[in-house]
Amino acid sequence: MTKKQYLKKLEYCISALPVDERNEALDYYSNYFDDADDDDKVMMELGEPEDLAKTIIEKFTCVPAVSKAKKKSSAKEESEDTENEKEDSFVYEDEKLCYEFKKNPVKHLAISLGACDCFIKTGKDFKIEARGIAKKDLRCEINKAGTLIVENKKIIPGKKLFSHERTDRWCPRILITIADDSEFENLKINLGAGQIRSDKLNVISLKTIIDVGAGNLELSGLTSGATSIRCSVGQVVVSGKLFGYTKVDCGMGACKLNISGSEENYSYDAKVGLGSIKFGRDKYSGFSKSYFGDPKENHVSIVCGLGDVKVNFD
Repeated sequence: MTKKQYLKKLEYCISALPVDERNEALDYYSNYFDDADDDDKVMMELGEPEDLAKTIIEKFTCVPAVSKAKKKSSAKEESEDTENEKEDSFVYEDEKLCYEFKKNPVKHLAISLGACDCFIKTGKDFKIEARGIAKKDLRCEINKAGTLIVENKKIIPGKKLFSHERTDRWCPRILITIADDSEFENLKINLGAGQIRSDKLNVISLKTIIDVGAGNLELSGLTSGATSIRCSVGQVVVSGKLFGYTKVDCGMGACKLNISGSEENYSYDAKVGLGSIKFGRDKYSGFSKSYFGDPKENHVSIVCGLGDVKVNFD
C-alpha cells in the first residue's frame, strides 16, 4: 500500500466527521508521512487505516462539532428575527449528549435519523454520543419490548440554513457503539438525509429493514436471516451474509449488495424500468422487463425503477 492509498482509505473511514475535522486529521497524517520520509515505517507504526480511523473518530467525538448560536445584543434585534431563525437557535449547542446501555436487555435495534452524519462501530456495550442535536430532539431509550431506540427525525431547522447570511453551520453528528457479537430479533434503520457508515461489524439480525430517502448508507459485517432494503434517491451499500429472502426496492438511487457466499446458492427475480440490474454474472437493463431464476432457499427479489442495483458475491 502506498502513502496515497493509505490516506485515501483513511479519508473514507473518517467520512462521518465534518469536513473541517476530516481535513485536519488528513493534513496531520499527511505531514506525518512527509516528516518521517519513510512511508513503510509510518504505516507499520500507525497500523491499519481502519484502526487509526477509530482513534480519530473517538477523539473528535469529544470535540464540539458546532458553536452555540450568537446571542442577540438587544431586544430590538431579537424581535427582528424570523420564526425560522428562532427555531434554529437551540440547535447550535456544544454540549455532548451521551447515553450508555448494557448489552443484555437489548433484543431489537431501531435507528431513525432525519439528517446527520452517523458512524456505527462495535464495543463492549451500547453507547450513543451526539453533537449538534438538541436534547429534546434525540430519543435514546430501551422500551418494554427490549428495543433500543435511537431517533432524531429533525431534518433541516430553517430556510436560511444554507445562505450567505449564516456564518455558523449545522452539522449534527452521532456515534453509535453496538455491543460486540450482538444478536437482534429485528434491526431497523431509517435514514432521511446525510449519511450512516459503519466499521466492519459482527452483528446478527433475524430480520433487517433498511429504508433510505436521500441519504447514503454503508453497512458492513451484517448477518441477516430476512432483509428488506428500500432506497428512494440515495445510495445503499450492504456487505455481509444475507440468507433467506432478500427484497430490494430501488427508485432513482443506487443499491449494492456484497454477499459473502456463492452465487450458485442464490436465486433471484427482477423487474427493471429504465434502470439497470446486475446479479452476479448476469446483467440487465431495459424498459419494463422481468427476469426470473430457479427458486432456491436463498432468494433475492429486485424491483428497480430508474436506479442501479448490483448484487456481488465473494
